[in-house]
Amino acid sequence: MKNKRFISCILLGCCLAGFVFPVAGQGGASAILSTAAAIYNEFKTAHLVVDSTQHIEAETVQRVTNRLIKAVTDYYTRKRTTKELSSFQWEVQLFQLKKEDAWCLPGGKIAVYDALIRVTQSDGSLAAVLAHEIAHVLLKHGDDRMKHILKEFLGGKELAAALSAKPAETKDFYRMAYGNGDYVGVIRGFSAADEREADKLGAILCGLAGFKPEEALVFWERMMHLCGTGRQPELLSTHPLDEVRLSALRGMMDEIIEKYYTPSKKS
Repeated sequence: MKNKRFISCILLGCCLAGFVFPVAGQGGASAILSTAAAIYNEFKTAHLVVDSTQHIEAETVQRVTNRLIKAVTDYYTRKRTTKELSSFQWEVQLFQLKKEDAWCLPGGKIAVYDALIRVTQSDGSLAAVLAHEIAHVLLKHGDDRMKHILKEFLGGKELAAALSAKPAETKDFYRMAYGNGDYVGVIRGFSAADEREADKLGAILCGLAGFKPEEALVFWERMMHLCGTGRQPELLSTHPLDEVRLSALRGMMDEIIEKYYTPSKKS
């Protein structure tokens, strides 16, 4: 418990100070990806995976994710920066868990908890959540948080060295930096600036995938309503939500729809 409080203070400091760090070098990027794959595999071993060939909810998650992955490629093709996606080995799994949550790790490792499906209620809202999670990874928000933790609290070590010296503690830090740790009472939310950036890119990806970008507003307003009933979904522990954020999202919708949305028969 003491360790969790210590980590909580670290991440709160990261959010309040608004630290921004350069993208990791080649060696650091490799360690980030290998750690993501290891943590994702550990999670799959520890929790029940829902088979997409036998359960319609898992098939839906796979289908929606496939459209978003194509949208990511389309977006980076427009920017002529597809090399940035060369390290991605996309994977999505639906897990049987009672928390309303989803997350994405570097390299495109996506987890969706089946309790979330009952809150999203539609393909468009599910796409909004997954696009938002993917956007955080593409924008390297977790990388920035992890680099600060390594510099200030793990002796300035590279990630690989920190994992070798303190594997369990470093993995805990990693999970929290990327919004993936199940730690009750630990502050691990992304900053308001991070959320605005991920909201915008997520809505763009939804539009490119043929989902209505406004579905993001529908979903997050539903989350706000749930908070008003005294029941906060787990997703909001990593993604702080308030009226300022919703207002910013509303303000960017018209431009995103005009530039990126093409209606799809599948939406």
